[in-house]
Amino acid sequence: MAEINFLPGPVKISPKVKAALGAKTFSHRSEAFDRLYGQSKEALLRLGKSKHVAMLMGSGTAANMVVAQELKKLPGRGLILSNGEFGARLIHQSKNAGLDFDTYALNWGEAFAFEETKKRLQNKSWVWLTQCESSLGALNLNDRLAAYCKERNIKLCLDSVSAFCNQETDFSDVYLASSASGKGLCSFSGIALIFYNHEPKRAQHGYDYLDLAVYHEAASVPFTFSFNLLNALHTALLTTDYRKKFLQNAKYASRMSEWLAANKLHTPSRARQADYIWTIALPENVSSLTLGAHLEKDGVWIHYKNRYLLENSWIQIAFMGVCNARDVSVGLGKLERELQALSRGSG
Repeated sequence: MAEINFLPGPVKISPKVKAALGAKTFSHRSEAFDRLYGQSKEALLRLGKSKHVAMLMGSGTAANMVVAQELKKLPGRGLILSNGEFGARLIHQSKNAGLDFDTYALNWGEAFAFEETKKRLQNKSWVWLTQCESSLGALNLNDRLAAYCKERNIKLCLDSVSAFCNQETDFSDVYLASSASGKGLCSFSGIALIFYNHEPKRAQHGYDYLDLAVYHEAASVPFTFSFNLLNALHTALLTTDYRKKFLQNAKYASRMSEWLAANKLHTPSRARQADYIWTIALPENVSSLTLGAHLEKDGVWIHYKNRYLLENSWIQIAFMGVCNARDVSVGLGKLERELQALSRGSG
């Protein structure tokens, strides 16, 4: 029985990308590595539409740590927007990094009002937000906010860990954007990405591993780097049609909306809904833990074990990795049958 993967990570990987991970290993100081490294950066820059990208070993959290250390170099006070788990994590990381900032924090899933955001951006030098707040599937960035930041010379920074390569992205007017290899890029986790458009200066205080200038100045990678993870990412970049993926996700989103309505279910978010990750509030008589475990036995993997999901009795369905219409149809069918069975059993 083929498994159906609706996880936001680890995502379903193609056989070619899996094979690339298991290929022969080369040193990160070899010509073979430098060739893959250069080609991968070029492909990432085309997708992100930025001038530069840095790659280091780590997760999306590591990429955000680099962003925080880079923001610490700036004069002035910043603003962090939060309407979910990952916005809250940005605030926590920024406090730990010693950044000077205010917060615009809403209840989870609430949409940011543009006029209120403008007020809070007065006299701010930078703003940082999740492009997609993936704990709710909420899209937070819009053209008005991006244009306002550009007009006022406010440095716009994005946590794009879930958004990049799951939707169209344009970082050309973004100061810093973080992402990672293990979600929309359809590869394995382990490579942190930071997109940027400026010439970074060395930090006076901080860690070299998190200093964007160290990566910018280096001819190749400045620290140890896995050839095999890079080879897998490079293969994903060469073999994945991301624009086709965006169109497919839009179709899956329509199917998801119809399925929710037919089953009298809803998402807990009131912000714009992302096509590629859906948070579903379960009926009170259905345990998310039981539902998720039953589906795993039936070969369907959903996201349900994170703390914030368990506390709210939510589950998540994601279309981030390799996915097809049959997977969506069969997976949602199994989810519907399991929901109905659990509802009857508790009645």
